[in-house]
Amino acid sequence: MKKLLFFIFILLAVHPLSSTAAKSSLPDKETPIYLKMDKYFILYTQPSAPFLDQQGRLLIPLRSIQDLMGGKVSYNHNTKTATVEILSNSFDLTINSKTAYVNKKEVKMDTIPVLKNEAMFLPLRLFLDHTDIEYKWDNDLKFLHITDKRVLVGKPFVNFTGNDFTEGHVDGAFHLHAFKARDSNGSTSISIKAENLTGKTVPKRKTDIQPLVQFKLGGFSVDSYTRPVNKEAPEVKIGQTFWIKKTIGIYDASYIIAVGRKAP
Repeated sequence: MKKLLFFIFILLAVHPLSSTAAKSSLPDKETPIYLKMDKYFILYTQPSAPFLDQQGRLLIPLRSIQDLMGGKVSYNHNTKTATVEILSNSFDLTINSKTAYVNKKEVKMDTIPVLKNEAMFLPLRLFLDHTDIEYKWDNDLKFLHITDKRVLVGKPFVNFTGNDFTEGHVDGAFHLHAFKARDSNGSTSISIKAENLTGKTVPKRKTDIQPLVQFKLGGFSVDSYTRPVNKEAPEVKIGQTFWIKKTIGIYDASYIIAVGRKAP
C-alpha cells in the first residue's frame, strides 16, 4: 500500500491534476517527424509540429528557439518582425519577407517566415547557415539532425535526462518517422511510427521508444520505464517499420520529444 501511495505521489508531483483540463490540439492523423536534436526526436512544438514548406525548408515556431535551443526571442506585432539572439549572433526576420538581417547585415532567403495557428514560424536553415551549429541533413528522409549539444538546453531535455535511468542504451537504433495523438473519453496516448535500423532483429523488451510531454504550465509527463500501463515492446524484425503506442498525458502539451534506442 505504501508503494502505491508513493507511486501516486510521484505522478502528481510530475504532472499535477487540473479541474479545467483542456482537450489536446495535437494532430490525430499521421504527422511526419522532421527534426532530431542529439538523441531526441522533436515530435511536437506548440502550436504545431515542425513542417517543410513548399521550398522544402524546415520551419519551427519562434518560441521553440528559446524554449528548446536556449536562444532569446522577441516579436514586434506592429512590424510582424521577430528578433532572435543565439550563439552570439542576432537575427531579424519578418513574416512573408525573404529579407532577413544577420548581425544587422541584409541577407536574402529562398523562403519566408509564416504565420501559422497565430504563431510565427521561421526557416531553421538561416540559423544553421550563419552560426557554427553542428548538424546533418538527410535529403532522402528530408530530415534534420542537430548534433550540437550547446543548443540542447530546453526543459524537455532536462526533464527527460532527470528521469532516464537506463544504462548502455544505443541511440540511432530506430528512426522515428511520424506520430499521431489520441485524446478521447479521458484516454490519452501517442502512437509513433518507427523503423529498425540496427541491421538485426531486436528481441522483445529491447525496443526503447520513450516520449516525454512538456506542458504549458511547466509540468511534464514521461513514460516511465516502471509504469505498468504500457505493453512490453514486441520483437522487431530487421528493417521493419512499425507503430508503437504509448499511453501518456498529452492535453495542454507545449512540446513532445522522444528517443529511439535499443536496450542492451
